[in-house]
Amino acid sequence: MRIGTWNVEYAYQNRLAAIQQVIADNPADLWVLTETHDELAPTNCTHCAHSDPRPRNWSGIRDGSRWVSIWSSYPIVKQITLPSSDRERTVIAMLDLGESKSLLVYGTVLPWKGDRGIQDWSEHHRVIDEQIVEWLLLRRDYPNIPLCIAGDYNTDMGTGRYYGTKQGIAALRDGLAKCDLFCATAPERFPTGMLPYPPIDHISLPVSIQSSTSIATAWPASKSTLSDHSGLIVAVER
Repeated sequence: MRIGTWNVEYAYQNRLAAIQQVIADNPADLWVLTETHDELAPTNCTHCAHSDPRPRNWSGIRDGSRWVSIWSSYPIVKQITLPSSDRERTVIAMLDLGESKSLLVYGTVLPWKGDRGIQDWSEHHRVIDEQIVEWLLLRRDYPNIPLCIAGDYNTDMGTGRYYGTKQGIAALRDGLAKCDLFCATAPERFPTGMLPYPPIDHISLPVSIQSSTSIATAWPASKSTLSDHSGLIVAVER
């Protein structure tokens, strides 16, 4: 199984074809696309779950823009909304993997420094704590279904020296551990030289499959032609 995530910076019309080509050249069974657009639909992933449309509160947003979309080659059994869910910046879907197996996917965009007009990392830290509560609720309510948390973490998941804070990274790692998850795209797992900079888009998966999970491929940011974020895919061997 191949799982990809990429912040595509709203797949502007002048970049859409190039982004579609990268996704076609790097196929995955499951995509969590962030800052995305409905026109960007991976050809082999016909099942989708979207966050609510993003309000058109700046010039880069057009009809069909979303914070998060899950695209899957596996059927989506249902979309889950928790009482506290941020329906614009998160989306949760249950996938039917066949052979009586399921997967919960939690797609997210965490705040960054300066987001929502707050010129520090306090909003990032606050929302991390909120989302950890939701992850734990999903583990409680669906104890036998594996959980995947993917999307734009807005942190390098290492030291924070490239992007993020030590506080935020520690909170994320602790929250993932409480859910029996690990960050499959953390710096210590990244092959040397695969990207010029650490990614800030990440995929977390159950600790039970850690030894059979690896980073399959990644591509660098290219703001003029693709996006200001790098993208990546992890592979899980069955």
